[in-house]
Amino acid sequence: MVKRTAFIAIVVLFMGRLYAQVKVEQLNYRGWDESYRITNGLVEVIVVPKIGRIMSYRFVDGENILWENEKWFGKLRRDAKPNEWANFGGDKVWPAPQAQWNEVMGRSWPPDEAFDGGECTAIELQDGVELVTPVSPHYGAWLVREIRLSADSSKLIIKQRLEKLRLPLVEMLIWSVTQIRSPDLVIMPLSRESKFEKGYTVLSKAEPEYCKREGDFLLLRRDPKKATKVGADSKECWLASFHGDVVFIQRAQYREHEVYPDGGCTIEVYTNPDELPYVELELMSPIFKLGLGEEARFDISWELHKLKFVPQNDSERLQVIKELIYRSEPPN
Repeated sequence: MVKRTAFIAIVVLFMGRLYAQVKVEQLNYRGWDESYRITNGLVEVIVVPKIGRIMSYRFVDGENILWENEKWFGKLRRDAKPNEWANFGGDKVWPAPQAQWNEVMGRSWPPDEAFDGGECTAIELQDGVELVTPVSPHYGAWLVREIRLSADSSKLIIKQRLEKLRLPLVEMLIWSVTQIRSPDLVIMPLSRESKFEKGYTVLSKAEPEYCKREGDFLLLRRDPKKATKVGADSKECWLASFHGDVVFIQRAQYREHEVYPDGGCTIEVYTNPDELPYVELELMSPIFKLGLGEEARFDISWELHKLKFVPQNDSERLQVIKELIYRSEPPN
């Protein structure tokens, strides 16, 4: 076996080239008109206001990291049958802890129709797009998302603002849910001071078939036979997935002295079985109880990293993540 050294030297974030500007243009994407393509020549982002989602994030010469459901191409939320989830794929936000949905919406599933699949108002920005959801009929709030691409790297900054406009006054959060193609591996950080006995908690009936703790990290793979979910209360609010020679990282900021959902979870990972082979990376804000006219914010960032080799085992993947994560800080 060839020993690999200086991992940082073989990880390419900026690709050795500077990109001078971000280009934003409208297009018809998979049957959705008035969609937006955002690119800096290095990466490409597709935003679809018709369904309120980011549907693609990739290197311009690479595959989409996000999972897309072909069944729903070109369709809208209103095309769903009663009590059917319009599972488009891509990235969206849910507005409240799932345990409270039945009390507020009168149903435990599907998610809120304004935040998940509602047609958004779109404002074109110099370096991206701003999306404003409809006002939720259940939560009396809307979400504003500024989606901005760096001019000279893969970094995507997503600024998220929840605005309370109407009654009722109920607990809410900003719960970023990103459906990705089935990865080689997902890594999540664990806290040494965790409330959970294992450093993480199982939020489904069973753990994933491959769920392994390595020091301060949890390594996960999608279970092909059953739906699974785990969460962690780490103050290092990031998640990472491996896709061959590409690494996808999401980051957020931890907030001290705040209450987080699901017993204190700041990050969660859901895996879906083979019928629809995707994984959800989930970044959780604290729980808010907003008064009328008040707002709450929860910003996140995405990064793509291109490696000069395909990691051959989880030890190599873990070493790559240690180099990538601990050489830079989450966004302010």
